[in-house]
Amino acid sequence: MESRKECWYSVVRYSANELAGEVINVGVLLHTIGDKVNTKFLLLEEHSPKIKAISKSQVDLNIYKSFKDSLEYYLSKSVDNILGEVGEVVIGTPLVDDFLEKLFDHYKDKKLSLTRPTFSLSSDPDTLFSRLFETYIGEKYLLSDHKQVSVKKYLKELFEERKLLNKKVAHDFTLTPIKDLDNIKINIDFGYKNGVWNYMQTIPNLSGPAKNTEWFAKTKFMFDNLDKDAKVHLMYRSSDFTDEKEFFNVINYFSGLDSTRIFKFDLDDKFKVSELCNVIERDAHDIDELLIS
Repeated sequence: MESRKECWYSVVRYSANELAGEVINVGVLLHTIGDKVNTKFLLLEEHSPKIKAISKSQVDLNIYKSFKDSLEYYLSKSVDNILGEVGEVVIGTPLVDDFLEKLFDHYKDKKLSLTRPTFSLSSDPDTLFSRLFETYIGEKYLLSDHKQVSVKKYLKELFEERKLLNKKVAHDFTLTPIKDLDNIKINIDFGYKNGVWNYMQTIPNLSGPAKNTEWFAKTKFMFDNLDKDAKVHLMYRSSDFTDEKEFFNVINYFSGLDSTRIFKFDLDDKFKVSELCNVIERDAHDIDELLIS
């Protein structure tokens, strides 16, 4: 029987309007202590119906998103830092037992706050996390919140927000890789050029052997027939996939074909997403200067 692990959890809460006094649960943090320290977290996206219900304008949504992104960024970047230093912010490190207690103190009396950490013993922290989220946030949000916006739609909205779409980033265009075979086309989700073409292909949430095989064959054909200088970025959200082992076996297969041209890109990494936009903004050619078929 697997030994039980020491866990601490906090519910993330948010108040959109202090005068109204309405506070809702928007996320869960689970800090697992032992041989392998792990901090698992999930917060509702700003487009979630639960957030929209307490927001009166886009400004309100943006304020929530700012708090959410700030907490997620700190959680993702403080993992291996013994001081808990992320930029100029120093709260605590997951490497110590009282990490959630320090987060609780830091966010006390803010619009976004944490409940005081609660202790639990569990032999299956992942299942515990899911049950906590279902209890405090709602089962339907666990199943749908990250999947509510597809990866492709998320990227399109992101590039529109950064004013990159159709200026630096092209989308939904086709390439004819084989000479004299115009009816054989490769569909490209997004692309930008900074000396060489960088194609960004979104990975759907596949289900079933038939769909998996179809997507695999199309993607392999694309790699085999694109210009050898072109780079391909496989865009996905790891939180969308329930069978992570099978999914990453596929991703690792493709990135292993040519590690200098094929790259994995997890959109759950907010810092990496921000850096991508900065690179495009700084280095990419203007779309109207390029010939796209």
